[in-house]
Amino acid sequence: MREKSTEVMKEQLKKGYLKLAILYTLLKGPLHGYEMIKRIKENTFGLLTPTAGSLYPALKELEADGFIRGRWCLQKRRMKVYVITEEGKEAFREVIEKHFSLASAIRGWLLKQLAPVHYAEENKETPELMQRAIRIILLNESIAANERIIF
Repeated sequence: MREKSTEVMKEQLKKGYLKLAILYTLLKGPLHGYEMIKRIKENTFGLLTPTAGSLYPALKELEADGFIRGRWCLQKRRMKVYVITEEGKEAFREVIEKHFSLASAIRGWLLKQLAPVHYAEENKETPELMQRAIRIILLNESIAANERIIF
């Protein structure tokens, strides 16, 4: 029973991360499904390698939720090209911010639990730096002059 529950949770996580990867990929511009599969694999350094069997149901759900919009195009062959909507951009931003806040809180809790066994030392700056880096990279926030690294 436990194994089945664990597998269900893993699948839900994979689907959620795939949807985030789709939204992130579409932030860069419109794409059709096959190109999206390639870009997601590249963007995640192979960590996420969606198949057509996982991508298209996720696209359908995102389209039904109003986060993306697809339109049929005729090039060499008929294909559906997807774009992210304003609602999709806002949903991506909200989920990313909540995800990293939660991850930071869990990390802090784990470090406190492991402190008695001297497993790890907590670096107070790490969560804030990580959140700032995520905001800059994924959410395209601007970098203040005092945050820049000049070589």
